[in-house]
Amino acid sequence: MIRRLLILSMIVALVLGLGVMASAEEKPSGTVYFKTHNVAVGIGVTWGDGVLKFKGKEYKFSIDGLSLLDLGMGDVEAKGNVYNLKKVEDFAGNYSSVQAGAALGKGVAAAQLVNDAGVKMNLKAVQQAARLTLAPGGMKITLKK
Repeated sequence: MIRRLLILSMIVALVLGLGVMASAEEKPSGTVYFKTHNVAVGIGVTWGDGVLKFKGKEYKFSIDGLSLLDLGMGDVEAKGNVYNLKKVEDFAGNYSSVQAGAALGKGVAAAQLVNDAGVKMNLKAVQQAARLTLAPGGMKITLKK
């Protein structure tokens, strides 16, 4: 069991590392930080709040999400870079996972999300509870006024 988890972790790290390296050549448009809470047994529900830093200003936003084939519950704190953002309004929208990942216990994971406007986030997340995502999920970001 431990050997399988180690092999799975190595595969996930390799795949996620390739995606992060591909974006390393691009210049970030801004940065993002958020904290989400999630509960999942089969279908997962995620909600939370965050802050986008873009062109010297901070923009608050909320997150609502739904993912399939999840198991677990807990909190996730994530931060990372935002790419391809030309105007703040393009940050809002539905994001889908480009790559899936796994974490056990207080684990660190990487994720890459993209929305319909082509805005991309490369995130490093700390998960506070066991959670294994088996399929790409999605989330909706809404800018607060």
